[in-house]
Amino acid sequence: MRRFSVLLSLVVVVLLGIMALSVHPVAVAQEATPAGEEMEGITFEPVTFASGVDLTGLSELLVVRIGLEPGRALPIDPDPGVGILLVESGTVTVQVEAPMTVTRGAGLSEAMAAAEETGDFSTLMESIAAGEAVTLASGDAAYIPGSVAGEIRNEGQEPAVALGFLVVPPEDMTGEATPAP
Repeated sequence: MRRFSVLLSLVVVVLLGIMALSVHPVAVAQEATPAGEEMEGITFEPVTFASGVDLTGLSELLVVRIGLEPGRALPIDPDPGVGILLVESGTVTVQVEAPMTVTRGAGLSEAMAAAEETGDFSTLMESIAAGEAVTLASGDAAYIPGSVAGEIRNEGQEPAVALGFLVVPPEDMTGEATPAP
């Protein structure tokens, strides 16, 4: 069970990082297709991103849906891997032993448009100090760095659901080390 929670934690962190890397280039193309606008039955709305994510070597990508009943908590074990936790419904409190960044879903599209004009994307992210708890609502996301311990919990009165995007080294998915070339 500990291995699964560690893997889940890592997958959330890693996926959040990968998502962040892929969203930034798409946001640049947003000049031609404004966020949230419909174009021939297709919509695009930026959700979150993370900057400065260091992904080296082979990695595994995992997306998981996490459901937390009120009062429940999921420990994050300090395994390698990074991720993004995106809250779909309810509220989730995240606390880890390292600095993390948060993007707020409300107004993100407008903030990204303004950032594109100035070239300063740092204002889109809220920096959270190591050990500080942060509450995320629907649409909010946290980038959780790898190799940190912490906890994801539901302190609210309603069930909470979040998507975890995790990028982990291959050996964390299979339990075997990847041979060196």
